Amino acid sequence: MPLEPRSDNPVIAAARGERQWARSAQTRTALLDAARDVFLEFGFTAAGVNTIVERSGLSVGSLYHHFGGKAELFLALWEEFEKANKTAARDAVAAARRRGERDRTELFVAGARAYLEMNWDNRREAELFLGGDAPPGFETLLRKEAREWIKDNATLLGVDDEPLRRAQVMALTSIVGDATVEISDLRDRGEVDEMIEATISIVRKIAA
Repeated sequence: MPLEPRSDNPVIAAARGERQWARSAQTRTALLDAARDVFLEFGFTAAGVNTIVERSGLSVGSLYHHFGGKAELFLALWEEFEKANKTAARDAVAAARRRGERDRTELFVAGARAYLEMNWDNRREAELFLGGDAPPGFETLLRKEAREWIKDNATLLGVDDEPLRRAQVMALTSIVGDATVEISDLRDRGEVDEMIEATISIVRKIAA
């Protein structure tokens, strides 16, 4: 009769670890997908943990083990949403640089356009996160994220600590941020294109 593999065998232990990680990742994905659907349908406040669990096909224990609660699920979805937006913007800036673009304003425009397009593509999520129905403390997180966004834009635009130039970056960032709110409320692609082009036009005028 063959002996059972030793539990301290590093290869077997690694394989078990990979399987456990895969199961954990699948569980997290199932919970996030279910939470997204429920939040979009009911909003954060009216969404029930039991409804999320039922949609996921998992247990209440799994939800609390992986996320701790409904608020943590909301925040995890927000992080995914923001990461996708930022990645789209950074990729667009990088692509513009590869094409030979060196003008800092045009690099900012490339990133802003991609950011606005991504918000349109994910407009239901944008409406959810920007609609005001969120966990306690979410507004503080949004303000912190806005400050980080301003810092990133200041670096992209080559702005130093001179107050007028810093205020200019704040204005540019605010314009793009406000446009994302407007775009999330639109339903016609033609109106979205007009809003994006109008936003870009204002950005170029202020940055000149």
